[in-house]
Amino acid sequence: MKPSPGDRRLRLTALAAVLALAGLCLALLRPPRAPGHGLQASFWDNSSCSGQPRLRRTVRSLFLSADGNLGSSRQVDYCIRYQGRLVVEREGSYQFQLDSDDGSRLFIDGRLVVNNGGIHVRRQRQGSADLAAGSHAVRLEYFQTVGDSFLRVRWRPPGQDGWEEIPLELLCPDDDGSCRPQPAPAGRRWLGILAVLCLVLAALSLLLAWRRWLAGKLGRETWRRGWIVDMACLAVVLPFYLQTIGVRYQHEPFLVGDSPYYANVVISLLGDGDLDQHNQTDRDIFERPSPASRIDMYRSNIALGTRGEWYPKHSIVLPLLSAPCYAAWGGRGLLVFNLLVLLLLVVAMRRLATLAAGPGAAAAAAVLLGLTPLFRHFAYSYSADILGALLVVAGFWAAGRRRLLAAGLLLGLATWTKLPNLLALAAVLPLLGGEPGWRRRLLQLGSGASLVLGVFAALNWYRFGAPWITSYSRVLVVNGGQLALADHLAAFNRPFWEGLWLQLFDSGHGLLATTPAAVLALGGFFLLPRRARRPGLGAGLFFLATFLFYCKYDFLTGSSFSNRFLMPALASCALPLGALLQRLVGHGKRRNDSGSGQRT
Repeated sequence: MKPSPGDRRLRLTALAAVLALAGLCLALLRPPRAPGHGLQASFWDNSSCSGQPRLRRTVRSLFLSADGNLGSSRQVDYCIRYQGRLVVEREGSYQFQLDSDDGSRLFIDGRLVVNNGGIHVRRQRQGSADLAAGSHAVRLEYFQTVGDSFLRVRWRPPGQDGWEEIPLELLCPDDDGSCRPQPAPAGRRWLGILAVLCLVLAALSLLLAWRRWLAGKLGRETWRRGWIVDMACLAVVLPFYLQTIGVRYQHEPFLVGDSPYYANVVISLLGDGDLDQHNQTDRDIFERPSPASRIDMYRSNIALGTRGEWYPKHSIVLPLLSAPCYAAWGGRGLLVFNLLVLLLLVVAMRRLATLAAGPGAAAAAAVLLGLTPLFRHFAYSYSADILGALLVVAGFWAAGRRRLLAAGLLLGLATWTKLPNLLALAAVLPLLGGEPGWRRRLLQLGSGASLVLGVFAALNWYRFGAPWITSYSRVLVVNGGQLALADHLAAFNRPFWEGLWLQLFDSGHGLLATTPAAVLALGGFFLLPRRARRPGLGAGLFFLATFLFYCKYDFLTGSSFSNRFLMPALASCALPLGALLQRLVGHGKRRNDSGSGQRT
């Protein structure tokens, strides 16, 4: 009997569960590298290492990024002291490098070898020490105040050219230099048997699925071809993104601008199980401000609740979705999540472009936009704007395919992620009129959006007293040493023509300099085929409304590069860019066909 679609989905779900269980078992079975090695670390909830530490434990890595304080959920104003022994195999001059934000110092045998102390952004300092073969006392001190946190320790042994991590096998937490291996966890044998059984089941399931796939029983040919084109697009853009990350990772923090604030919310959710930001904020700047201190709403991450709570100013959608990556890989997991979202955005742009173009032109449009300087730059980031762009583009694509419930959900989530994306939800409305059944489609779109925005409104009501009052309307600021509340609606005072000129022609933020493919795409709005005119109208209205909206924004230059605020609108230009490329390809094909006819 032919399996139903539900049966096929059930089998695929079971296969995924089996593979996940097998992977978990194999991960638990993996023997630890250099058991017993590392350094003894002490953690304080102050930046001076004063008083009794909150936690002492052996750590096996001298790298941290937004995840350094293991003693509590407090990732600001803390201190770590690493101590142990460094065992070198031969005598010579060893060079050491500290790459940190904020301060760090390295001592070997009681002598200061590298001094990277003080409050500063990420920077590198080097030093050298003549070491005899054998064991040497090592002490590493690190402290963090506010903002991004980063620490990496590398060395260059005698006769070696490049820097590398200090091998774990050479670090011992014990004073006598003897590293005591930790006992292996019990039950490893049974986990091995379970893992083998899971892998056998997974192999059989894959074999059956492959046979059905060859027989054409897992979907239509067009569905499979679409995924193949998606993978081809990712294969083109991924090396460029990885190159950007690899080069900048060596010397530049990825948590800049608002990114540390979003990271603090992740830490609060996983460490404290709440949204309160007292543990993730330097309290003195608000609780004991100096008479001359001033913190405007652009630099504040605190929204004051009706009962005095310190809630995050920014949306919690990005922290909620990225929390599993942080739990799995620490601070670097946020960078991994950002890359995954950006790759999904490329896929979404290609899918949106297919509403107006064939597979080739749509793929070219997605790749051209994905490789513009704006998106390449933010591959090395942790950005809510990329997530918002993904949700907007996916919502437009779903609306164009008449999947209006999904479109409402996606665009509602995009609005919660970045409030100006409400313009995208409004821009979809022209897709609904002019045809029979528009009331039913409007109900579907509204139902999807209401599910998300209803939760958002209820959360606002609980935190700030009314569904329409958001965190951006109750920003805690300091003016002349006095606490006050500020509203981001008061941040639209820039002269309109100045903002328009800046968004178009500024060398660091203008579209002509940083996103030329999107500028070229604007001509495609006049070349849309009939089937894509309604989705194109929605994308065009959204682009125009977003561009005009930010012309008045005071903090327009707050983006570290280009205009990240326009990212959702620029990503939606995949639709007209696909139409433009399709017209160029079609025109060239007609010319070639005409030439061939004359020659024959």
